[in-house]
Amino acid sequence: MEVHGQSGDPARLVETCRNEILAEFESVLQAAGSMVFADAQARDQALSTARYVLGDVAATLRAGKVQVSELYKFHAWEVGNARAAAGVHPKASLEAGSLFFRTALRHLVREITAGADCGTAAELITLAVAGLEESLSRRVRESADSYHSFLLDLVHEAQEEERRRIARELHDRIGHGLSVAHQQLALSEAYRASDAARASAKIGVVQQAIQETMENLRQLTSELHPRTPVKSLEKSLIGFLEEVEDDDVSVVLDVSGDESWAEPWVRDEAFLIVREAVRNALTHGSPPMVLVRVNIAPHELSASVLDNGRGFDPGAVRGHGVGMTSMRERAELLDGQVLITSEAGKGCLVELFIPLKRRSRGRRDV
Repeated sequence: MEVHGQSGDPARLVETCRNEILAEFESVLQAAGSMVFADAQARDQALSTARYVLGDVAATLRAGKVQVSELYKFHAWEVGNARAAAGVHPKASLEAGSLFFRTALRHLVREITAGADCGTAAELITLAVAGLEESLSRRVRESADSYHSFLLDLVHEAQEEERRRIARELHDRIGHGLSVAHQQLALSEAYRASDAARASAKIGVVQQAIQETMENLRQLTSELHPRTPVKSLEKSLIGFLEEVEDDDVSVVLDVSGDESWAEPWVRDEAFLIVREAVRNALTHGSPPMVLVRVNIAPHELSASVLDNGRGFDPGAVRGHGVGMTSMRERAELLDGQVLITSEAGKGCLVELFIPLKRRSRGRRDV
């Protein structure tokens, strides 16, 4: 194969015009108003892809048949992920690929025509076109697969998060109401023989708990609408404690600070977390006393539920139990945390910390 002025190596034709191709490609991307150019990472990746494609074209011309480095898969996969994360649609990638193809081909045809005789030039141009097309098409396909895989992963994550949210709602709202109804029915049965009036009052609490549970269930089955956020954290906690009142357990509630410092949805989530901690203490700890403290400062809402019940080994149940998981997840959604300290025979302490800051008005309850 005779290539004038290139020491017989047709791949040198690509090297000669490589920089011109890359510079013009970047320029036409900008002129076209491409999303690939607008995003800095996408632009850098497009130029890297162009270099790799030109490398494949050079290898194709040298070998006399189409050559595409297998490493293209790794780079194209990264490109697809990055484009999906940045919101750069595959259509923009296809348009950028088309711009590069035309730009590179124009320079390569000119260089080949000037550097080879007529018979050889036709053969080299055919090879160059085949190399360009194959290298680009493989990269586009791999990048598109990566793009869609990334989005499918996001959909899967969203579905998993929605399942966890539904589990929290069922446990914290429906499960709570049923637990109260069951407890009050048991107390009513215990008082039936000795104190008929008190037994009747417990039945009234059962009816109210069932009505509230039915309302919460209606909300959950109607596009899972969250309930109206609590207006007063202190009043909501008092109401809850009255529902679960037990003569054998002394429960002390202390709420301090200005509730207006916490947004309504923060108060709502804090109520559900504290309520779950108290419910767990009463249900599983069998304590003589439970102390509930809530402190609301301008920078933080903190709360603690301390009982002197039988306690447990947190390490033995970590990762298990919807209640503990629900408390932690609700706190994390507000950039907060729940700490649980306990030891068998020495009670349990549940601590909640939620940072308070100005949040978007558009944010809704989770």
